[in-house]
Amino acid sequence: MALRPVVVTGLGIICAAGRDPAEFWQRLTTGQGGLTPVEDEAFAVFTARHAGQVPDEWIADQLPGSDADLDRTARLALVAARQAVGMAGLTAAEAGAERFGIILGKCQATPDAAGRYQPMHRTQDVVAERLGLRGPRILVSTACAAGGNAVGLAKDKILTGEADAVLAGGVDPLLFGTYAGFAGLQALSTGPCRPYSHSDGLNLGEGAAFLLLEPLDLALARGAVPLAEVAGYGLSADAYHATAPDPTGRGGASAVRRALADAGLTPGDVQYVSGHGTGTPANDAMEAKVMRLVFGERAGQVPTSSIKSFVGHTLGAAGAVEAVASVLALRHATAPPTIGFDEDGQGRAGDLDFVPNVARPMPIGTVVSNNYAFGGNNVSLVLTTPGEPRPYEELPRRDAVITGLGPVTGAGTGVAELTEAVLAGRHGAGRGPSLEGRTFAPRSLWRHMNHLSRLAIAASRLAWEDSGLKLPRKDLDDVALIFATGAGSAESTGGFDESIAVNPNKPAVLSFSNVVLNATGGAVCQTLGLRGPTTTICNGGASASIALDCALELIRSGKAEVVLVVAADETTGTAALDTEDLPVPSPYDSGSAGAVRGSAAVAFVVESAEHCAARDGRPYAKVLGTGHANGDAAPHTDADADAVARSIARAFAVASGPTTAATSAAASGAVAGLVVGAADGTAGDGAEAAAVLAGASGARLTASTALAGDCQAASGALNIALAALAVRDGVAPALTGLAAPRAGDLAAYVTKPGLDGPVDRAMALTAAPGSVRGAVLLGAQ
Repeated sequence: MALRPVVVTGLGIICAAGRDPAEFWQRLTTGQGGLTPVEDEAFAVFTARHAGQVPDEWIADQLPGSDADLDRTARLALVAARQAVGMAGLTAAEAGAERFGIILGKCQATPDAAGRYQPMHRTQDVVAERLGLRGPRILVSTACAAGGNAVGLAKDKILTGEADAVLAGGVDPLLFGTYAGFAGLQALSTGPCRPYSHSDGLNLGEGAAFLLLEPLDLALARGAVPLAEVAGYGLSADAYHATAPDPTGRGGASAVRRALADAGLTPGDVQYVSGHGTGTPANDAMEAKVMRLVFGERAGQVPTSSIKSFVGHTLGAAGAVEAVASVLALRHATAPPTIGFDEDGQGRAGDLDFVPNVARPMPIGTVVSNNYAFGGNNVSLVLTTPGEPRPYEELPRRDAVITGLGPVTGAGTGVAELTEAVLAGRHGAGRGPSLEGRTFAPRSLWRHMNHLSRLAIAASRLAWEDSGLKLPRKDLDDVALIFATGAGSAESTGGFDESIAVNPNKPAVLSFSNVVLNATGGAVCQTLGLRGPTTTICNGGASASIALDCALELIRSGKAEVVLVVAADETTGTAALDTEDLPVPSPYDSGSAGAVRGSAAVAFVVESAEHCAARDGRPYAKVLGTGHANGDAAPHTDADADAVARSIARAFAVASGPTTAATSAAASGAVAGLVVGAADGTAGDGAEAAAVLAGASGARLTASTALAGDCQAASGALNIALAALAVRDGVAPALTGLAAPRAGDLAAYVTKPGLDGPVDRAMALTAAPGSVRGAVLLGAQ
């Protein structure tokens, strides 16, 4: 099936090897590296002090004074984003703001201008606000694979018809804490790194890069010049270790093979590989294995090089930086070199061609760009010389169903316990889930895991068991995992920060390995043996519905038949306590004292309807439609409330199929039964309720925060799980603390436990206030 060609029409980059694409390429092809000693006095405590640093003046020279108040991460991202938009010659106004999206890869939680950690998605929100982008918005955090991952997800958004243009890229700054962590792992080289030859460690770097993607037909229609085609991409999980790559190369090879299959190509079509090439012994040896596994006897004839020898390891930006280099390699028919290469010391990889030290002009029509990450995430992109316009087919619609639920909350663990709590009118807000006396992984793994990973693994096992899936081990290689989180492990982040404050030369390395937000998803894959497509979504409370979108796209494109979606977040201060003195949450109530925090993990199994039917599975509900919309930067504003209404309307439009705006609007008033809202007891509840009651006549409204408190991404997943329970079993939590609704009257809310029976359709809302609002419509199968 020939799908709509997606091409790159704009590039933007700022890194240690250049302040724009032209300078970047000139320095790559002339061997001018950007790795220099770090002069900051704070870094004097480290022996290894080389890094790829971006001069402050390079940033300042490209930004107007109005951007001076932004944090460094946002400023780096804005520079690259504006370059990509400028090269493409396409603004949000010209493309249609609602059709212009942004997908950003990021590895680290970064500080704002005042030095405080900000939400992972904040950088993306700033870029979208400054450029007027109102289309799909996703923050992907698969550590060092995130930038390439973002490009693949951007292609999906165009193929599904959700966007006509997407900025896809990555950003990360050079942070003292991250430097201390890598130094503690003894992973840093004392001088400029020399990947593939003298693999004694890596150098960290910083920067940002973006590629502007759009359909080939639209690009040509407006007179744009396609620079490359994003022909395919592949994701995989190592399911091996928190920080070390699988030494067999199996996971990396799987990502390349999936990318080539997605592109309709074979290994024989590849002329050049842009390698991950960090310069560490484990990575470089693993990549050599990948080359031999994928290319066989031809491995030594396929040049591969690492531009980290120029810029260092830019973490979440790395995949995007290397994708920009790959596009330029195609355009200029030149393979960039691996500089600093010791041609006399190739040792174990002497049979492979690493383009040593000098750029090589050569015919290049197809490039594979590879990235690997902590947590075992792998991504491969296939970029090709753009072809002529050609006939294509739309990505077919495929029905998907939810077949297993795994709630782990303060109110109950597992479907039976949670249902019992709902029907008894009990809640667990302010109390963390209790797993005492229960082990959901081999003890050798379980005792070393942080709390969040334990919660997520418990939820995943419960969902898998609830689904009744019994797959042979070989089939687990194709089961996908999408992890959703707002902030990752508070325990590991806090422990690591405390350790470097005491002594940066003795960081808590176990905590550091779990600071990356995809670490928990990696632990789930390792425990359950899942090696299929894997990614991590970090859009605050909207993460779970966006993760479900990604799952549906994998199923729709035929890349997976079974996807496990798991969301987990924890709040410091919650504990597994058995007490009756818990605060009563009051979502939607005008007298609410505010949000009651909670910790939870919630997993659900999503299958193609065909796969479920073939095994005689019993689904909870069919996924009828999903919708997302962007709100104002300031939460609880009229624009944010409007985003609620737009997300609901979009979910109904998807459920209705191709339809007019008028019928979509009419359909949005026909929701049956129940809406599980994202209210948390704060000022935005009234606007959300008003939007729901105006656009979903006859629906009754409740919220999972009344049951488990505000658990960030896990609350969105719990909303989806409760909507599924309402469709199949007629179960819904009561708003026991509701006395004076902020909108409507009490009759519009669920105020007594349970429902009169199963509902035909139920909707779950998710929210990252001030950023993204989501809606998921479920129906009876």
